[in-house]
Amino acid sequence: MIEPQKPTVSAAEQGSGNRARLKQQRELQLLQLAQQILQQEGFAGLTMDRLTAASEVSKGTIYNHFCSKEDLITALSVDSLQRQLLLFQQALQFSGHSRERALALHYAYFLFSTTEPTLFLCLLSATTPAVVEKSSASRMAQRQALEQQLLGFCQQVIEQALVENAISLPGGRCIEELTYLQWALAFGGNALYRPTQQMGFFQGLAQQQLILSGVNLLLDGLGWQPLSADFDYQGCWQRIAQALQQP
Repeated sequence: MIEPQKPTVSAAEQGSGNRARLKQQRELQLLQLAQQILQQEGFAGLTMDRLTAASEVSKGTIYNHFCSKEDLITALSVDSLQRQLLLFQQALQFSGHSRERALALHYAYFLFSTTEPTLFLCLLSATTPAVVEKSSASRMAQRQALEQQLLGFCQQVIEQALVENAISLPGGRCIEELTYLQWALAFGGNALYRPTQQMGFFQGLAQQQLILSGVNLLLDGLGWQPLSADFDYQGCWQRIAQALQQP
């Protein structure tokens, strides 16, 4: 029996693949450097000249990766979303009813905002018109696709709740509206906490408890069963924390 020949890879194709891998590795290194600059000097301190000085490549090479500072910020937001997606996927594996899994998604948002605060805030900076207008179309399309995946996870939990009869859509409401409300609460609650603390507001309030209370108020208001009066969501929050923070 004659075995079929395996397709051969030409030297040119192999070289092209190696170059693509090296470029991807270099881009990841540049993003790590950019994040360090942001942590130390803020957004005003992040410039292409500063990134060039901190790296081992030329400014021309950096521009081969990012067409502008704004494109670099969008690339950081893409990195942020990719990391959040991994947490969201882990959160959706939490064993429990739909409201527990919704809470797991909120915890994932909280966890990312506290462990990666710089990348978390990049999501907000990357939505400003100045950044959007000067970012590459391919980078913006990549970000939009990732955002859609994140919202899809939120919508998936709501759909599960409808199947369980744990929630019913109020008259005139739709799944997309409930998805937006949960996303707005998760992002806004975490994004506002640190700035308000720095200004001296709400000093006696703990971020975790605020997020948990806000989620319960929203979901109780929607009638999402079981209500907080009938279930230990504080204990559930702690179990989620243990599940998502395991190495």
